[in-house]
Formats: sequence, structure tokens, C-alpha cells
Amino acid sequence: MKLPEIKPSLNGKHEAPPPPASGAFIVPPTRTTFPTEQPQPSLPTFFYQVSRYRLGGMPLLNWVRWALFCCALIWASGWLPGRWWVTGACAALLLLSLTIQMQLRRRDFVSFQATALPTTPQSLLNPAHKLPIYATGLFSVENKYQRYTWLPGFYRTFATREHALLCQVAARKFLQVAEWPESETGLWYVFFMPSAIKQIHWGELRFGKTVRPAIAITYQLTIPKQGRARKDATRAETIFLAVQNKADGHTLLADLCFDAPAEALSHLTAPASSRR
Repeated sequence: MKLPEIKPSLNGKHEAPPPPASGAFIVPPTRTTFPTEQPQPSLPTFFYQVSRYRLGGMPLLNWVRWALFCCALIWASGWLPGRWWVTGACAALLLLSLTIQMQLRRRDFVSFQATALPTTPQSLLNPAHKLPIYATGLFSVENKYQRYTWLPGFYRTFATREHALLCQVAARKFLQVAEWPESETGLWYVFFMPSAIKQIHWGELRFGKTVRPAIAITYQLTIPKQGRARKDATRAETIFLAVQNKADGHTLLADLCFDAPAEALSHLTAPASSRR
């Protein structure tokens, strides 16, 4: 007995006929290209890199400190010449690295100099439009929170007027020996409504030798309860947005100011520093 030929279901799998027969045309997919400019090498950029890149699961900076600690112990034993000179030098370098990192990390390795808000007409940013930025502050994804510095991404505002920062941590290597943690690579976000904005400041953001026009936005952030936390945590958080040119900065500022609370536009006080 010959069984009937069973053809696979085409439900949801119909393909468009070739363009000459149907008039259809193929639209190539558009790929988002994130900003790629790298900040100039400097002490802050070096400390940021060696504290984030991993070698054997441990930050590079920790390896350097362990090396200094071991050298101090070896020379302190008196087996090698220059006992106390080398021991003292290693101890001083270890203490110096700890001090510098603590100071830089407290302000996310950047410094922001506020100036008067420029006079720009308030206008809405098209929801389909996005502005390239370099963001510094606290980001989140899937209930995970992490601080980043000079993260390339885009600023946009949805039709609901929710402001969004969509930034990327790319897989990369440092000196071909250390890598960025795989668990952190990918997209990270910041979302806030205009009503959550507490302060907006215009000025310049410096990351080592690299200086760009920037906007500092202090907003109210609510972090859902996690682990043994009994309730949500609400605090003021500052995000710094460095732009590629003043024109982009003015466009971004005009969109932020359109429906931000009036008290958020004061530029008479210094912005709150970012916190770890």
C-alpha cells in the first residue's frame, strides 16, 4: 500500500516569492554600530583597565599587588642585597596603588566640571533617533548592577518619554594576556522617567587626558529587593554622559529639559559625585 506523501507544514514559514513575481524587495538588516573611540592613555585609564581585566579569574591589579607583597617578604628575609631599601620600596608602591585606586574609584575614575547650562530651546527627541554617548555610572541588566566608566552606547527617549541609555561592554583583551570578564560582556542599561530627575548639569567630563562636553544627570533610582533585603532600596544616583560634540550635547540637553522638574535645571551647585 502506497502511503500519501506528507509535506511539512508551512504555517508561519511562507516565504516571499522572488522580487520580479511579487514586487517584494529585500531590506538588508541594519546593525547598530557603537562608538569606538578609545580614551587617551593616562593614570586613571590605566588603573581602570588593570582593575577590570582578569587573569586567571583575578584582576590584573591584584596580581601586581601580590607580586609587590611577595617581593617585600623575600627581601625582608635578608637573603638578598638591599634588604630594607627594596622592602620599603615594595611596601610604598603597594600602599600608593591602594590609595590611588580608592581615590579614583570613588568618583568612577572620571572628573566632572560643571558650567552654566547653555541656552537651548526645549524640544523632543524623535523616539526613533538615538545619540552616541560615553556613559559613566551605575548600569543594570537582568537584576544585576555594575559600575562602568566611559561605556560606549546611545541615548534615546521612548514615546512614553522614558529616557534610556543602551551601552555595550565588548569582549576585549589587555596586553594580550588578560580579558574582560565574560559574565559582564554584552548590553547594559539605564532607564529613568523625567519625574525621577533631581538635577541636570552641563559641563566637561575628563577621563584622564580625554575631555568631552558632558551632562551629569542625578536621578532617583529604585533597586528591587535582593537576597535578604526586606524592601526596595531607593537612592540618588548620578550618570555622566559624554558626547562627541556640543551639537549632540545640546540636542540631548533639550530633550532632557523638555519635561524635567524645574528644580532639576539649577546649575548653581556642584553635582553629586558618583558613588560606588
